Amino acid sequence: MFTSRAPSPGLTEWQGEGTVRAVALLLPGGFVRSRRGPLKIAELGLQDLMAELTERGRSGGIAVHLLHYRYRGWNGAAADTAVDTRWALDEITRRYGDVPVVLIGNSLGGRAAFRTAGHPAVVGVAGIAPWLPGGDPVEHLAGRRVLIIHGERDRSAASAARSLEYARRAREVVPDLARYEVPRGSHYLIKRADDVRALTAAFVLALLGAGPSPTASGGLRTPLPSRAGNPSGSGSPVEDPTDL
Repeated sequence: MFTSRAPSPGLTEWQGEGTVRAVALLLPGGFVRSRRGPLKIAELGLQDLMAELTERGRSGGIAVHLLHYRYRGWNGAAADTAVDTRWALDEITRRYGDVPVVLIGNSLGGRAAFRTAGHPAVVGVAGIAPWLPGGDPVEHLAGRRVLIIHGERDRSAASAARSLEYARRAREVVPDLARYEVPRGSHYLIKRADDVRALTAAFVLALLGAGPSPTASGGLRTPLPSRAGNPSGSGSPVEDPTDL
């Protein structure tokens, strides 16, 4: 009698060589509940950000990985996405030693990023339209740097109102938390994709010692700035067209 093998999480290969001194880990979106495999379109939605971080961080020894989940859903108390993220953080430590890690999560991946930010390797977390339900803990964010970017008019399950409420609570332990809003933006920030990617990359690279710091911190509703030389903010999306 044949039995199916349980799925396993995995990491994309680092497109670099030499000594790794820091890691950026990208966590894609998905669904509230689903035991189907990882959502490819969600992973593709982070490819441009992944490519920019890889190109700009390679010379500084920054490895960039994207996590392939076992399942595309959070799945209630099982919190499968968070379980997979903890596995990835432990695997990064096994591969590279005690290097600093910044988590970058989109939508569902945002919840996984914030939920696991207390891991000793994590020095910062960035959420792009993150799903942050009321009551999620914030105390473990102490000592980390935090960035949140959200569309002002996002009324999905991963709403702007929820991330604002979370940010207000989190600022008690992270005084320099920075939250940006995209005016008139929904969950899918397609028209401002370049600007979202620029700020996220700047935050990650600065935190890992490979670039200047973003200009603003401490605000909860700071308007998202335009990328230098590209005021239109056009480009491919960094978020996925899913329910989370």
